Parts: sequence; structure tokens; C-alpha cells
Amino acid sequence: MKHWVGRPVIMYCGEEPYTIMKGILRKWDPAASVAVIGHQEIAVPFRDIMYIKALAPKERALPPVLHSVGYVMRERQQFDTAVYFKSAVTVWRGDKLIAFNTSIISHTKGSVTLQDGQSLMKGTHLFVVRSLRG
Repeated sequence: MKHWVGRPVIMYCGEEPYTIMKGILRKWDPAASVAVIGHQEIAVPFRDIMYIKALAPKERALPPVLHSVGYVMRERQQFDTAVYFKSAVTVWRGDKLIAFNTSIISHTKGSVTLQDGQSLMKGTHLFVVRSLRG
């Protein structure tokens, strides 16, 4: 089983329904009768492992999620990019929330049109964008 060391794997452990563990197999230790998996280095006893298989590339990727931190859009290119990628945008006017998790359909030099049809002025509103991670 040492051929799995250093490779991304999916490990089925216990009885059905199996406990599924995904990650890189860090160590195969016959002396201690454990396999060590993942960046947290979880030791799994050999007796608990039902079977191991290679992790397909699409199974390795985490689903895309929004970044927790956004940034204020000020430049024309930032607005262009938000329109192109249909990025999640939150709109503020002072301390009042105008729109949450919406997207921008179009923009001009002084105004922005949101997906719900609202047309807002760039000078009086704050547009905060959050991009997708992954």
C-alpha cells in the first residue's frame, strides 16, 4: 500500500454507511498499523480501512465559495469585471444597506444598474464586491 503515499486518496472506513476521508496519504506505518491522511495528519488504524481509491481531480477541488472579505469598487475596470463575472455585490448608502448579494447588469460613468432594475449613482453609493474563491 506504500504506492498510495503522497497521492490524493479517498479512504472508506468503518462499516456502512462508511466514514469517508479525503486527502493526501501522508504515511503508511506497518509498525504502528496506521495510515496517516490529510493536512491534519489523522491516524487511521488499518483494521478500520475498508478500501482506498485514488481521488479524481474533480473530487479534489472544493466547491466555489464567496470570499469573506470584499472590496470597495472605485475604478471603471472593477465595475467592468463585476459585470463580466456576475460577482456578488452589496450596495450601501451611508450606513443603510440598499442591496445585498446582487449583481450589476451594466454601468456608465456615473450610474450602476442592478439585476433588479434599480439605477444607482456611483457618487452617493458604496459598491462592495466579493469574488468567488475556487
